[in-house]
Amino acid sequence: MHHQAARRGSGSVPAGTIGRALAAGGGYGSGFDILRLSLAILVMAFHTGATVGSKLWTTSLAPLTDSLVPMFFGLSGFLVAGSALRLPPGRFLVNRALRIGPALAVVTLVTAFVIGPIFSTYDPVTYFAQPAVWQYCANSVGIFRSQLPGVFTQNGQPGIVNAALWTIPYEIACYCLMAVLIASGLLRRPGVLLAAIVALAVTPALLDGLGLLSLFEQAWLFRLFFTGRGAILFSCFLGGCLLYVWRDDVPLDGRLFAAALAGAGLLYLLGPDRRTLMGPALSGMCLAYIAVSIGLADLGGRIGQYKADYSYGLYLYHCPILNAVHYLVPKIESVTVLFLLALGPTILAAVLSWHGIESPILRARKRFGLMARRNLIVLEPARLEKSGA
Repeated sequence: MHHQAARRGSGSVPAGTIGRALAAGGGYGSGFDILRLSLAILVMAFHTGATVGSKLWTTSLAPLTDSLVPMFFGLSGFLVAGSALRLPPGRFLVNRALRIGPALAVVTLVTAFVIGPIFSTYDPVTYFAQPAVWQYCANSVGIFRSQLPGVFTQNGQPGIVNAALWTIPYEIACYCLMAVLIASGLLRRPGVLLAAIVALAVTPALLDGLGLLSLFEQAWLFRLFFTGRGAILFSCFLGGCLLYVWRDDVPLDGRLFAAALAGAGLLYLLGPDRRTLMGPALSGMCLAYIAVSIGLADLGGRIGQYKADYSYGLYLYHCPILNAVHYLVPKIESVTVLFLLALGPTILAAVLSWHGIESPILRARKRFGLMARRNLIVLEPARLEKSGA
């Protein structure tokens, strides 16, 4: 019943729902661009604190800090679910690879072959002779490697060149999970998505109650989905998918938004052991709803989904630039000063990434898709005529 509701026309979408707000915005919320940009800037602010050794973002602001990346994943699940419902799994994965891969490869290579030798304590010959340089290149395909030889070893996160890239493997895993949902047809069955989120929540608590949690936590795959650092990212992503598929039935309501805020806050206050108390999965649903609600709010106009989306470039480049600025001016202890000094170069890098890499590839992808559809339209009658159909 619910998946049928998801296919209803906008005229029959109930008022006050996510679907109605989405339809009113022409299939996209004006707040999504602003929210993504804001989240990227806040992540940069967090890493600024880490670079100078400030504890502010991990103490007083920890609830906000822990919510930033999960909200990114909630947005991602919601926004890509629309294309996932229209595309076969192979094409979906190709589209996602073209969106994140080229810019990721460029920032990886620029960091390893330009920033690295400039800031390394090794001379260039010795630097390039180190296996870690070539291992770092695995970041370009989503395998996280944090260090380059002798680079940024004196900063607040010694030797970690681009800490932000730790989320990329999880993003790729979420897209692969989405491809499985497409291929199996489960994406059109929101009850299954809800069951998956419930399973993410209940399984650790159930095993903990049975005294078996420590045994299962020895398996990396279990830690990945249930109790590890990134477990909440899967529930946020699935939560965003579920909100899109159920968009015509889920209310967009300030009271529900407040309840989601309160729920996420309460789960955080349960402390570090909340992971065994259904915390990551339940927090993920709350944060996904918060992110989607903000994205669908009228925040004064759309920056443009494909006009200028600098958030990805900001996310990719801010850590190496922060580290470089702190290396050049090592006496900086103020989070604000370092942030302001690094913000301009980071925005410039994001602008160059968007206009030089991301946007041209998106336009080429769009043109290729249009050409492919035209060819199918032309070739299909000829094929039918040849087969005698």
